[in-house]
Amino acid sequence: MNNNTDATELLQSSESIQDNSDIKVSVIIPIYNSCKYIRPAMDSIMHQTLEEIEIICVDDGSTDTSLDMLRIYKERDPRIRIITQTNAGPAIARNNGFRRARGEYVAFLDSDDFYEPELLERLYSEAKEKDLDISITRYDIYNSKKSKFRANIDNLHSRIYDGGVVTSKNEYPDYILASTTGAAWNKLFKRSFLCEKGITFLPDVMMFEDVYFTVTALAFAERVGMIPDILVHHRIYNEQSRVRTFKKYYAQVPFVYSKTKEFLMKGGMYHPLAKGFLNLSASRCHHIYDLLGSDAKAEFWNLLHNEYTDLLGWRDHRVEDFEKPEVCDFVANVELYSYDQYMSRLSRGRHLDKDKIDNKLDRSERRRSFRAFLKRIFGRKRKDGSAQ
Repeated sequence: MNNNTDATELLQSSESIQDNSDIKVSVIIPIYNSCKYIRPAMDSIMHQTLEEIEIICVDDGSTDTSLDMLRIYKERDPRIRIITQTNAGPAIARNNGFRRARGEYVAFLDSDDFYEPELLERLYSEAKEKDLDISITRYDIYNSKKSKFRANIDNLHSRIYDGGVVTSKNEYPDYILASTTGAAWNKLFKRSFLCEKGITFLPDVMMFEDVYFTVTALAFAERVGMIPDILVHHRIYNEQSRVRTFKKYYAQVPFVYSKTKEFLMKGGMYHPLAKGFLNLSASRCHHIYDLLGSDAKAEFWNLLHNEYTDLLGWRDHRVEDFEKPEVCDFVANVELYSYDQYMSRLSRGRHLDKDKIDNKLDRSERRRSFRAFLKRIFGRKRKDGSAQ
């Protein structure tokens, strides 16, 4: 995908683009063929109790009536800005919106989700009072098909925010990356912080592009806090549609985490957070694997086996680094065996327990070390270019 997709802002004749120090929050909404659900999203933003905001709607080449609806909303509320671009995906839409944002903080809302009226005011007040780089709120799930809300299961390590404490990777290097969902839509980010660290959405994927953004932001943030109340409602259509999405784009999942690791390495943040990154990336890949059918399982397994166990740094860890035994078992087998080899072992009742995993990993490490030793000894070149 083109990271620099042309984007044009639709202005009325009397409008111009100027910095405005009174804007507290820029809300950025990528929109693609969202006419069915755009009204609840837009209404929930326009009726926020925090009024000093701008609403940046980025139409990603919609072919339905979404853009016409946005124009109607713009006539009603001068805080709305409309940006149009050729269809390039939500990541580029968010990046184009962010480049034009003028608020002190930025929020990213999906066009089918919706806010509680006090969300922006509460997140902004919390962020200002505690000088936060990232302010988080809890959320629930709205099933559009059943018109019902259900509670969301909190992330594994969300307890690090209990009591309204401000924390970061400095206090919880093993937990911070898994302390909240990888989505961006339940968070408020300090704009200057994102600009300083060069944090953007990953443009080359159609799935998990916001995981890259959120994980890198959590890794570099110095002050993160959470409001325990549910202030965002995340719309799903049905569970089957989510599974179909995973099945369609599953190969992009390890790619996203490999690019995340690459960004953390460049910024000197990977090694301090390596254990947390291991558990986050491996747990997610294990979960995706469980969702797939047999053919896709084999393809995903071999993709990890052939390309990503090294790229994701999984081979650099020991059993005690894993938080979940089943994830440790998954990683060890993926690292050591192809899918056919693994299934053959299962059919013969062979299983890696903790001691065997340690032994296998030790042997694997010794083999790699020995190969590196041989390469150093026998792979050196003479001055004339021939091997010794």
